[in-house]
Amino acid sequence: MDLLVVVPHPDDEVFGAGGTLIQYADWGLETGLITLTKGEAGRTLGLCKPEELGEQRAKELRQAVQILKLGHFELYDFPNGLPNATADEEARGSGFATPEGVADHPEIVDLLLWRFEVLRPKAIITFGPNGSNRHPDHVATHRFVVRAVERSQQKTKLFFYTSPQPPPEYLEGWLPPNHIRHLPMEVLLQKLRAMAQHRTQALSVLNFMDRFSHRLATETFHLSGYEGPVQHELLWYARPWGSVPANVCPRPRGLDSVS
Repeated sequence: MDLLVVVPHPDDEVFGAGGTLIQYADWGLETGLITLTKGEAGRTLGLCKPEELGEQRAKELRQAVQILKLGHFELYDFPNGLPNATADEEARGSGFATPEGVADHPEIVDLLLWRFEVLRPKAIITFGPNGSNRHPDHVATHRFVVRAVERSQQKTKLFFYTSPQPPPEYLEGWLPPNHIRHLPMEVLLQKLRAMAQHRTQALSVLNFMDRFSHRLATETFHLSGYEGPVQHELLWYARPWGSVPANVCPRPRGLDSVS
């Protein structure tokens, strides 16, 4: 596999890497997604019963996966941890009533190590040390992915979501972008459509569009251990089919889908 995204919640895949996933799939690269929870502690917006939210979000994610053109997809059922702050009047899923989250399941490291050994990704994208917004599940996923990659014997590039300049409250643990991708209009439109599939999380989508509109058409990453000039592709051979050198032939994306 060329590029694998590992995140805790449905919709975490699309905000920071949706355009990259779409474009790389169009270029013939094999892309995949591992989502650790069904997001059952998120908002319902009255679109489903609290106890139905996990399955509803899983359905929304599967719809987004199709638009993102992912060749491989795995969805697990670890508990969705509570966000740092919520409004009292918000309608939440049943998972909001329990305090357990991703951080309470360190066995995820062994699971990820196994999946990395099977899938053999050349590059992985996940959250950075600050979890982008300090959500406990984001931060725990960062730690678990890093540990699994460190234990792996593979040479895997590890990329973290990042922003050009985070809000002051998220500055601790922030890493500057050293890979910046600008999305063409046709890719951006597909990314927006993938975002729209997460209907129960529409407020999160709108909040992202309002606060971070500059990140819709520009996706930024920090490659762990890299100290060179800013790059524009995560993999050196990532380019449209017509411009691939004769001696390079990226593997066509597969159709393996597990959920």
